[in-house]
Amino acid sequence: MIRFNENKIIHYANKPRYKRVGLYLAISLIMVTLNFSALFHLINSENGILKLREINHQIKKNSYDLNLIKKTNIALEDKILRFSYQSTDNLDLIDEVIRENLGYSSLSEKVFILKNPSNN
Repeated sequence: MIRFNENKIIHYANKPRYKRVGLYLAISLIMVTLNFSALFHLINSENGILKLREINHQIKKNSYDLNLIKKTNIALEDKILRFSYQSTDNLDLIDEVIRENLGYSSLSEKVFILKNPSNN
């Protein structure tokens, strides 16, 4: 059987009051410091609230750009489908694209090139 000598055991209640108050203050100060540190890192860290807002803004911007690109793709797909052989406007559309993009003209057309007098 183990016996303790009660004289050697320091009772917490027997400590002087100023030591207990100092201990309470030290623990409180440590806890407040830890809370402020945690709050600061929650807001400003690389995975914090500010970074989250920035990423959400970037997602919204990219979604808008994606929708714009999708609309452009649909318009281009429609234009490509008009080039199919089943279309009645096929020849006119091909002729228009060749004239606009490649600068060709038909044999029955006459092309006049006007020179600017300042470019002699």
